[in-house]
Amino acid sequence: MLEIISPGIDKIENLLSVNGSLKNNKRPYNCLMAKTLLIGANSTIAQALRENSEREFLTFSRSEGTLNLDGDLSELDDVSDIDGLVYFPGTINLKPFTMLKEDDFLNDFKINVLGASKVVKKVINKLKEADGASVVFISSVAANIGLPFHASIGASKSALEGMARALASEYTNAKVCFNVVAPSLTETNLSTNLLKTDRLVEASKERNPMKEIGDPKKIAKTIDFLLDAHNNWMTGQVVRVDGGMNNLCLLYTSPSPRDRTRSR
Repeated sequence: MLEIISPGIDKIENLLSVNGSLKNNKRPYNCLMAKTLLIGANSTIAQALRENSEREFLTFSRSEGTLNLDGDLSELDDVSDIDGLVYFPGTINLKPFTMLKEDDFLNDFKINVLGASKVVKKVINKLKEADGASVVFISSVAANIGLPFHASIGASKSALEGMARALASEYTNAKVCFNVVAPSLTETNLSTNLLKTDRLVEASKERNPMKEIGDPKKIAKTIDFLLDAHNNWMTGQVVRVDGGMNNLCLLYTSPSPRDRTRSR
């Protein structure tokens, strides 16, 4: 069943002036405008996007039984009037390399890469019908930096980023933009086991240059921005929302303000 999430007519009316022009430079998302297709809409970051964006969404989820990625995606046959797509399905399959089986690699690749490929192929002509459209994939910091126990997921997310760049190049003339968000460890339903104790949370924070765990709302804000990439001259990019983990090498840990006070 197709679920449509709309911001409501009261919000729309507040965004429009009497003559139909925009107020406060905000973009109106009304029922006459194109919608954004969310695949994996039950994920934590997808829910944050739905709660904090002015957009109108068409939502599909494997966990809710509204989409079978192993099938022919006939559930998407009736989708129309879309100018955005976000593909959320992913995996966190962390094991020592010697414990990874071939099926682990195949399953990670199937969900992260082939699933995204099938969805894009299913709706690309509908995206091309819009006057500019944006597709956003969700990658990981592990696609670009070496992390232990990430051999399978790192390979799959790297492939996803490579596919995004290739599609961005292929569909520039059609004004369909492809971009990627690559977070570090974020507090989601997939990362529950990695953050199930205070000790694990603190250890994860300590590994991050900004000493934080990712906030789904912050990732969602970046996705929301990239859904306007076709209006912002932006395609083929990987935006790393990771507290600096991808680019910063900290040679020492700066003391906290409380520690500095104690040392005086």
